[in-house]
Amino acid sequence: MENLLNELTTFRKQLAVLENRNIALKTQLAHILQYHFDRSLLDRLEYFHTAFLQLDTRFEALKSELALHQAWLNEPDTNAINYDNIRAHQLHIWSKLNTMGSDVQKLISIFSDYLYKHFPAVAKDMI
Repeated sequence: MENLLNELTTFRKQLAVLENRNIALKTQLAHILQYHFDRSLLDRLEYFHTAFLQLDTRFEALKSELALHQAWLNEPDTNAINYDNIRAHQLHIWSKLNTMGSDVQKLISIFSDYLYKHFPAVAKDMI
């Protein structure tokens, strides 16, 4: 059971890293809107804003799953069937984290390319 708890801790750390990356992206976007705003680019900037907020929603959903998972792990009566179910759920969480990690990396890449194309002076100081 201890290995499951250790994996859960690792999942929480991985999620925190992804959240911090998303915060950095939102901060960069806020900087652009505050100091380098070009109304003609508003549609694309709104797209990025929406994408960052959608990630926040996904992070919150996964946090809820992790909390539920923690509750299952704290159950005093963990028999073999429960262990198998908990392990299956943990693999599901691992898969979600990997997908989120890939999605965050794609968004970073797309946003970075966009910054270099439309805000080169800002892009060299960011990301």
